[in-house]
Amino acid sequence: VDQDCADPYDLEQPLQATTTRSVVTKTMPQAGLDSDGLRLYFGTRLGLSEPEWVALCGIHGLGRHVSLLGMDKACLRQLTRTCLEEAPILLPFVTSSVGRFNNDYFKALLRWNARQVEMGEVAFIPTDVALVVDSGLRVHVEAFAKQPKLYERTFVRAFQKLLEGTATATRGSDLSALTARRY
Repeated sequence: VDQDCADPYDLEQPLQATTTRSVVTKTMPQAGLDSDGLRLYFGTRLGLSEPEWVALCGIHGLGRHVSLLGMDKACLRQLTRTCLEEAPILLPFVTSSVGRFNNDYFKALLRWNARQVEMGEVAFIPTDVALVVDSGLRVHVEAFAKQPKLYERTFVRAFQKLLEGTATATRGSDLSALTARRY
């Protein structure tokens, strides 16, 4: 789902729960959403169950985020899309799992919540933190941290649902090849 090419109906229909941080106005989840906003985005807008969308959040363990370190002052003042895409430094969310699909993200979230991480070991955004400060979501984080196979199965199911429900280019086509047979 690309927020620049999204269904205009979705963008014109903001969703909001109880706080200003729960407002969903884009087709991609904003980094500052709280747990209510995440539930609205992934549950209401995309139709995923809580375990499914929490599993999808685990992909942050693979990725990197834009750092403002080393960015020139003009870009810092504007923070345009071009500035962010051409940022000189990209930092991993979880340093132990860059480039590997595993459940390290969930383990790191729990260590972060227990204040057992070293400086620079993790770099979470507010949506990541919401997964452990909300007790209802933390249950899924704990389960995925303890059971990597459960995480993998749930992720595959959620990713397939996401593609089948939102990828307009593939609607009607057979997506069974996307299911990892070993799960």
